[in-house]
Amino acid sequence: MTGPTPPLPTDVDVLVAGLGLGGCMAALTAQRLGLRVMGVEARGRHGNRGRLVVVRPKAQALLSAVGLTDVTRGRRTTTLKHVEERLRQTLCTAADAATVRPPSLHWHARVVALAPDAASVAVTLQDDDGRQHQVRARHVVDATGGKLESLGRTARARTGARHIVVTAEYATPPWYDGIVGARDPHTGDAYFLIPMRGRTGITAYLDSPPGEGDSEAVLTQRFEAIAERLGLRDLRQEVQAVDVVQRLLPEPSHDRVVPIGDAAGTVDLWIGAGMSTAIEDGADAAEAIARAQRAGDPSTEMRLTREASARAVTRHRRRIWLGRLVVAARPLIIRLWPTLPLDQVTRDALRSPRWLWQGIRVVFGRRPPAPAEGRD
Repeated sequence: MTGPTPPLPTDVDVLVAGLGLGGCMAALTAQRLGLRVMGVEARGRHGNRGRLVVVRPKAQALLSAVGLTDVTRGRRTTTLKHVEERLRQTLCTAADAATVRPPSLHWHARVVALAPDAASVAVTLQDDDGRQHQVRARHVVDATGGKLESLGRTARARTGARHIVVTAEYATPPWYDGIVGARDPHTGDAYFLIPMRGRTGITAYLDSPPGEGDSEAVLTQRFEAIAERLGLRDLRQEVQAVDVVQRLLPEPSHDRVVPIGDAAGTVDLWIGAGMSTAIEDGADAAEAIARAQRAGDPSTEMRLTREASARAVTRHRRRIWLGRLVVAARPLIIRLWPTLPLDQVTRDALRSPRWLWQGIRVVFGRRPPAPAEGRD
């Protein structure tokens, strides 16, 4: 939305609002299926979410289908930021290199008005300078994480208690193996350090007990004090306090706006299952929209569109049990970590339970295959 050439389109098959994990997958899949795609993202080009995630096998297969053969390089874990950056890079490459209907991408742009009708959706976009642009899209994929709720879209309902996690990335090399941490017997807080890819830095977490506890400001201050005591330096990703409580749409969308990812429901951000769910949502929504637009019959088109929304909500509803299980098991899980007040924590006091990776195998299934020699 900063005066690109050629001019911004005014008529597209699919407008993807939000180019996070699910939005990028939706845009790439729709473009591969021959649809005219426009993608808009309010946050800018680069990802900034460093939370650890585990890539489910189906999500890994979908990433492979768009050229990311092994985004985890044979590991189970990576970060939201890494997967998002790889997907956005792939999408930008398609926009620059595609000879047939390349996606039209617009960063620092947001949806400020939506008006669905029987045949299309009138969308108003606005850039950071306040300039507006009108687009008519046959379908809209809502991958904004719930931001369109302010425009009158159905709000997601909370399915659990408030649960604050504070996280950041540091360039400090890890001095430990695996994941280390400790729990505070007085506050119930748990603190973890996870090595980044290639052991080039550390992702740190402070996990507070679910419920109405200390404020985000207090928890952030506590988090920063621990980092200072441990000598964590050179922030790579700013400190973020996130409420990871799960939310779910009470019912699917019944018009041409298809919610995916966090817009359909947040699914266990604590251990990252929501990332894989968003990727599955994006691919499924784009494939369904392509089928709907080729149906040649308005009633069939709307039926297929509504079914895509219903599948996304059902997918999230089925996976919420995993997040509820993790939250319910949290008191038991953190009791297996070393116990000490976090205001006294030292590098040598942090340890890792022996069962940690075995538990990840049980919850998430097999390890993604390692890439072939010399292949990304």
